[in-house]
Amino acid sequence: MEPPNFFDLLAKDLLYAILDHLRDDPFAPKFFSQACKSFYALESTHRTALKPRRLDFLPRASRRYPSILHLDLTLCPCVDDFALKALSLAWRSSLRSLDLSGCRLFSHVGLSALALNCTYLVEVDLSNRPDLTDVAAKAIAEAVNLERLRLGRCKGITDMGIGCIAVKCGRLRNVVLRWCIRVTDFGAGLIAIKCKEIRSLDLSYMPITERCLNHILQLEHLEDLVLEHCLGIEDHGLATLQANCKSLKMLNLSKCQNIGHIGIASLTNGAQNLEKLILSSSLVVTTDLAKCLQSFPRLQLVKLDGCLGVESGLKAIGYSCNSLKELNLSKCVGVTDENLSFLVKTNKNLEKLDITCCRTLTPEFIPNLTNSCLRLTSLRMESCSLISREGFLFIGQCQLLEELDVTDTEIDDIGLCSISRCTKLSSLKLGICLMITDKGLKHIANSCSELKNLDLYRSSRITDEGIIAIALGCPSLTVVNIAYNSNITDSSLAFLSKCQKLRTLEIRGCPHISPQGLSNIVARCKNLETLDLKKCRKINDAGMIQLAQHSQSLKQIKLSYCSVTDVGLIALASISCLRYISIFHVEGLTSNGLVAFLLACQSLTKAKFHACFESLIPQQILKYMEARGCVLVWREKTFESSWYLLAISALYFQLVICRNRINHL
Repeated sequence: MEPPNFFDLLAKDLLYAILDHLRDDPFAPKFFSQACKSFYALESTHRTALKPRRLDFLPRASRRYPSILHLDLTLCPCVDDFALKALSLAWRSSLRSLDLSGCRLFSHVGLSALALNCTYLVEVDLSNRPDLTDVAAKAIAEAVNLERLRLGRCKGITDMGIGCIAVKCGRLRNVVLRWCIRVTDFGAGLIAIKCKEIRSLDLSYMPITERCLNHILQLEHLEDLVLEHCLGIEDHGLATLQANCKSLKMLNLSKCQNIGHIGIASLTNGAQNLEKLILSSSLVVTTDLAKCLQSFPRLQLVKLDGCLGVESGLKAIGYSCNSLKELNLSKCVGVTDENLSFLVKTNKNLEKLDITCCRTLTPEFIPNLTNSCLRLTSLRMESCSLISREGFLFIGQCQLLEELDVTDTEIDDIGLCSISRCTKLSSLKLGICLMITDKGLKHIANSCSELKNLDLYRSSRITDEGIIAIALGCPSLTVVNIAYNSNITDSSLAFLSKCQKLRTLEIRGCPHISPQGLSNIVARCKNLETLDLKKCRKINDAGMIQLAQHSQSLKQIKLSYCSVTDVGLIALASISCLRYISIFHVEGLTSNGLVAFLLACQSLTKAKFHACFESLIPQQILKYMEARGCVLVWREKTFESSWYLLAISALYFQLVICRNRINHL
């Protein structure tokens, strides 16, 4: 007689709550379902979202999980009409959301079956299918309950197809037509006329003018409008607009270089609720623009990255806006201590600031920022080359900081000691920081236990000692970049393997990493998805075999300049969700091995190889890969000599040391 299963006495709602709590760990629900038969049945009926790694898993999944609401097929590029028809029948009464943005083989036939069978469907993503035509648009239009539709880069769809959708899908709330370059003012206007419930509309990179905007701005519920790189929209045309959109909360005019403050004023007339204004790489930041911003009392986010002429406009924005929470000035020429200090003093609630490549800022600005903006959670200041090490001593005052990017700056160990006071840090980027050592990293390891993302790219004074301290002190790490560091050995990987949530590891150019070190990582870090091993010359077939045995979650790998042969490459083909590989200048690789890998790796969607192999691959293989939806990229890459790169790195380090000495004279 079997002993009683006491878990059967627990209420289903309690067990469902436990399952919901386990969703963040992709393996936990699987382990839960394997505990006993009742748990298996419970997990099967409770699961509502599914993202299969391969198409051949779909029939079994449809039998096991009858209540799927959200189906993501982006890992299955080979989804065809037959598969669409099968899944539409399997989940006809439950399916609400379907993502087909990575699929290339289905046609209007499959979409018709989907629309006919899944009558409760409210969301579909068909992005990145330039071959889809108006026939496909007409087919998906039969899904009359659609509320969210994404058609990004569907370059074959015209006004006719959009018209079919507009007429039949009157409940649409979120529409993305980004890069639909054959859709004109007529199609865009028709969507606005027929779909009165639209909340979000993306018309980026489309050949539209201001003619369609009168209809769009009359949408009573429109909150988000994206017009990025719509070069047909100009100031003089916008000045004639009669409509206004009081519900608008976000306006994106990035790369709209023909729109100035006059056009912005016309577009936002009456938009008292505007919260986000994105003007990246678009216009000159003048005092007139600043005056325009006075009309938006609720404005919280302004993005001006890549804009010109901020010298006079930035201070004026400080006068006009005092409720900003996010400001992006990345790569803006003319940002000075004076104008930016004034702006941060008038916006004390600022939470996110991006001053990447603002090369005229000095250490004098930093205390003005940290004394004024105590709520700062994100600070990006890559390549702020005039901010010396003293400036970083004040950053520790922002103790709510979660994200900090000081790539390519003069920060040193004392600066890291100050930053360690920011105990909520989850992302820290220290790439090309040549003054930091293990001592500084230990301060971070001792205080910032919530760290998830650490970038030490080309920070050449870091050794195993610092990485070991980080691995022990920051167990929640998910992304680690220690590329191009000749001091890193297998010891670092042995301790990083304790960070079992690790998803991305970049160790390119680390010459001492061996298959043993790689084995330590892959054996314990089961969630690893992205791995960069370029120029790790000791990595060979043994390492690839270990990867194949333990890293079934791996999606991307880079292997150029490694010591891998056909044997190792073919071993990787058994990884069920490997989607991307880049491999150049690998001496042990032959065309036969390449063909075997391509045929065996069923999940592959993109691969980069040296151009010398292209003529050696049979044409029928190339056509087969194209039909399967896999993009093969052939490049004529020259061989990069290691000694040359090391010499360049050493010279750069000496230049930085000299610059520091000059600055302190």
